[in-house]
Amino acid sequence: MNVTVEEKGDAVIINLTGDMMLGYEANDFHEAILKAVKNNRKKIIVDLSNVQFISSWGIGILIYGYTTTINAGGKFIIAAVPGKVKDVLVKTRLDSFFEKYDSVESALRN
Repeated sequence: MNVTVEEKGDAVIINLTGDMMLGYEANDFHEAILKAVKNNRKKIIVDLSNVQFISSWGIGILIYGYTTTINAGGKFIIAAVPGKVKDVLVKTRLDSFFEKYDSVESALRN
C-alpha cells in the first residue's frame, strides 16, 4: 500500500494505492493522520479508489484513523470505495459506521 497526502483548503486527502494488508506502510498512514490532526485539519478524506483488497488489518487502520480524527474534533471520511472493499465493509457492518462519498470531490463539498 502506498500512501500520498494532498491538502485542499481545510481538508487533507490521504490517497491509498494497493492492497491494505499488514505492512510497514501503516506507519505512513498513521503519520499522515497524526500530522493532519496536529496541523488542526478538521476534515480528513481517505481516497480508496485505488485499493482492490482490504484485510482485517486494513480495516483496523481505518478505524484508527477514524478514532484519532474524531477524538481531535475532526471529521473522517472515506471516498471512492471500490466494490470489493465495499463488500468487506458491508459484511463487517462498518459500511454505516464510516461517513462515505462516491468521490473525493463530493466529500470536499460536504
